[in-house]
Amino acid sequence: MKRIQLAGFVCFMMAFVSCSTTKKSVSSMKTNEEAHQQLQHFPKEKKGYKRYVIELPAQKEEAADLKLELIAGKVMPADCNTRSLNGRMEEKELKGWGYNYYEFSTNGTVVSTMMACPDSKKTEKFIAARSELIRYNSKLPVVVFVPEGYTLKYRIWNAGNAAEAPVN
Repeated sequence: MKRIQLAGFVCFMMAFVSCSTTKKSVSSMKTNEEAHQQLQHFPKEKKGYKRYVIELPAQKEEAADLKLELIAGKVMPADCNTRSLNGRMEEKELKGWGYNYYEFSTNGTVVSTMMACPDSKKTEKFIAARSELIRYNSKLPVVVFVPEGYTLKYRIWNAGNAAEAPVN
């Protein structure tokens, strides 16, 4: 039984290590013309929110190999404790088009561990809410509304090659 558990753990770790990520700021992407043309159908503004638009470059095997992680948060003073912003990313449907966009909502509270920090020094850190992993689709823009005062980051996840599972 322990060999099966160990083999499963090794396969999991191989898959985890083979995943590569790319972290980019939302404004650093080149324009994807096909996605940009569809942008006109999405809401342009929402009171009290900033609109972020991610236009992904076309890739081979998008559906099978790639995912997009949306990370909303805020830069704030923090000590050595681990912190997380309370909030959630909600998928909304664009009526009449069948497209989806996302809206992040938060009450602004932060949960934290309660470790004693030796130096009690605070530095500015990006405190993120729970991220949302969504399908990579370069044919449509990813539109996300985030409340004023908060920002959006994202990562592109690449699954890498599949590993053969051992037979016992």
